[in-house]
Amino acid sequence: MKKIISAVMCLVMLLSAVMPINGAAVSEKNSWTEYLEEGKGVYLGPGADDTEMYVTWYGGKDGVTPEVKVSTSKDMSAPLTFTGTVHSSDKVERSNHVIVTGLEKGKTYYYVCSDGTTDTEVKSFKTVAEGADFSAMYVSDIHLTGNSFEDESLYESAKSWDKVLVEATEREELSLILSGGDMATEGQPCEYYAMFIPEQVKTIPYAMAIGNHDVKRYTYDTIANYPNAKLSGRLSKSLIHGDYYFVKGNALFVVLDSTNSSAADHYFFVKKAVRENPDVKWKVMMFHHDLYGGHIESRESENMLLRLLFTPIIDAFQFDLVLTGHSHCFSRSHVIYRNKITESLTGKTSVTNPEGTIYLNNGSLRVNPDSEIKEPIIDSDRKSEYIATDYLTGTQEVYNILNFTDDSLTIKSYTYNSENPFTELTINKTTNEGGHPDKGVQFWFVIGKYIGTIYNVINNISRRGEIADRG
Repeated sequence: MKKIISAVMCLVMLLSAVMPINGAAVSEKNSWTEYLEEGKGVYLGPGADDTEMYVTWYGGKDGVTPEVKVSTSKDMSAPLTFTGTVHSSDKVERSNHVIVTGLEKGKTYYYVCSDGTTDTEVKSFKTVAEGADFSAMYVSDIHLTGNSFEDESLYESAKSWDKVLVEATEREELSLILSGGDMATEGQPCEYYAMFIPEQVKTIPYAMAIGNHDVKRYTYDTIANYPNAKLSGRLSKSLIHGDYYFVKGNALFVVLDSTNSSAADHYFFVKKAVRENPDVKWKVMMFHHDLYGGHIESRESENMLLRLLFTPIIDAFQFDLVLTGHSHCFSRSHVIYRNKITESLTGKTSVTNPEGTIYLNNGSLRVNPDSEIKEPIIDSDRKSEYIATDYLTGTQEVYNILNFTDDSLTIKSYTYNSENPFTELTINKTTNEGGHPDKGVQFWFVIGKYIGTIYNVINNISRRGEIADRG
């Protein structure tokens, strides 16, 4: 933390000279400078359901057990205290994990984090009421980028992330923020530290999937704090963190590590998650890699292999929506089952009881001024046959708002600073199963799922060496 404070003072001088704060995106109260001076990096993670909340932050005094005090009053009167654990690595000196339990649904709570140093300011969160509609935001490939706190690119990427969250929460009252991986470009602690600047991640639970950039270092393993996490492999575990799941409102969210090719491990994990939550209306899966977009020809062989590993699981357990990223190209698929289009969604804004799954691949929050795409392209000739619509842009941040009700799930996709969504689709279901076929997995997957497991065992050895070389 002494190193961080020293870096902060240098950054304060730099920012005051060359980088004025954008008041529209970063409020005076939560400016970049003040955030770094606080030295906490607090964020909320979803609990197993709406009776829990996970709280994580950096820093603290050695030997002190982290605590979160929770009250139903803003003045923090009569608080309940929850203690947690400390996690660290070579690059992250201390990350605090606390689980808040026993919450009532549909209620506002206030909390303070304590770690033996200065307590955080009072912050708040709200749980989803029983049976209530709710909204979530989905982004991917945020790519916070920088090698130190003095790096101007780190500030700029943090500001971009912050302004998108500000706009999204002005559009809708969000109960969940979802990120499909590659939050950081190099996996540096300072990049994740910058990711937690927005006030929204301290008041709305934020669920992340690990991406191929996040596995460049072990930092993510230290800061990831989620329920029902599979941290030890039945056959071959993830190198960094792992799969997890949670329930929000009437929806089950299953988050998988797609950098782990052990399809057998993923299959048994998803089977457990679905069997333990038989009454949910919606099933949503999130992982990093794009399966169907087809926008990057050199990756198509990888996509085909990933489809063999993941789509039998998605089909067997009847997932309604799969959220992905990686390609930096927005796309939304037709209805797909067993790698075949069961219903075309070209030109449609709604579908009822679809006989399969819809795949939503987000663009990126990383704007590239040198992109070959100078003007947005809708329905490009790059998209694969599986895609109903796409949106290519190198100069606009892309994000999605998901509205969940008892009988519909609406996907509204936006670019930053736009008045209306550039595309929208509503999935209607008249029963929990909707139109999903119930055929289990294909016969070849019974044995085939273990091939990826063998590869993952070998790949983990190589990846450990690569991480060690990076330092």
